[in-house]
Amino acid sequence: MFYGDEKIDFKINSTGTPVIIGTNAQLTLSFAELIATASSVVGDGGGATYGNKIFFDLSANTQVPVQRTKWDFGFYTGSDDFRVILNSSVAMMAKQIDKNDLNAVTAADTTGFSTDVIFNQNDPQTSALAYIDYPSGDLTKTAIASVSATATDNKVYIINRGKGIGSPAPDRGWKKIRVIRNASGGYTLQHADIAATTFSTVDIAKDDAYFFKYVSIENSAVDVEPKKDKWDIAWTYFSNVTNFGAGEVPYLFQDVILQNRNVEAVKVLTSTKTYEAFAESDIASLTFSTTQSTIGSDWRSGGGPNTAPAVRSDRFYVIKDGDNNYYKIRFTAMTKEGERGYPAFEYALVKKGS
Repeated sequence: MFYGDEKIDFKINSTGTPVIIGTNAQLTLSFAELIATASSVVGDGGGATYGNKIFFDLSANTQVPVQRTKWDFGFYTGSDDFRVILNSSVAMMAKQIDKNDLNAVTAADTTGFSTDVIFNQNDPQTSALAYIDYPSGDLTKTAIASVSATATDNKVYIINRGKGIGSPAPDRGWKKIRVIRNASGGYTLQHADIAATTFSTVDIAKDDAYFFKYVSIENSAVDVEPKKDKWDIAWTYFSNVTNFGAGEVPYLFQDVILQNRNVEAVKVLTSTKTYEAFAESDIASLTFSTTQSTIGSDWRSGGGPNTAPAVRSDRFYVIKDGDNNYYKIRFTAMTKEGERGYPAFEYALVKKGS
């Protein structure tokens, strides 16, 4: 995929007589990204089983669909902390146990986990909230604790890998893991089957071009998110929370919109200002949020046992991307030819970044 910041080098290596190569034998042709001013988009979410997570870059008018079972863990690359996130698009969960030797953990350590560390849409429990990454994207509220510089402080976690893609969705199974820091300044992931007496390791280096680097239990390091300045919002199946009256509980949502960590967003109701009328002069009155689930599932209604899902027409959103471009965006469909998994929206540039 081309992003508009590529370059081509032209170099004269040799010539025939009587041509002589001068002091400048090389020319570099650099490209600058063209900032999209408006577009209508239909995302490739993979259909009714929502098999993809889609990353959208508004300024480049691009989308990158990634199969949502491609990874298990994301490793934060920021210099200020060592954090690990779960693949929330497959309903993964993690529970810490009081051991720090992976080989010493057996099936006996997981007694009761099959009813405890599990998403149960029919009977969601508030206790299960501790085993997911909180949907706001706050890295202090992840199921896996901050990875300590003192190796012995890093405990073993039992991992429910959630559900795969399909109808019915298959179970992805259980694993035990432990994460420590390595001598190179990155992470080392130890992982194994629950009853195994040996484990495999994967080293993950920090990379400032990305917010997270990803690992699959089966395939080690894998590419998932584009570079941090190459996407703004993502559409996905998601481990969200809801409240049925007794407190927040984990609850799986389809059609959730997440924003990147360098992106801000805010909702605008059409009773305040219509999408068509919203202009640059209206930006100053807005209060933007960096919470990754600012849009979340707010753009659509229904979807429960008694109501069909539908796009809310009484609202749109304003997004400030990492380059300070402001876009207004409104969602127009959840389906394509009647099939879920193909979200549609339109957007327009309100203010170009400087």
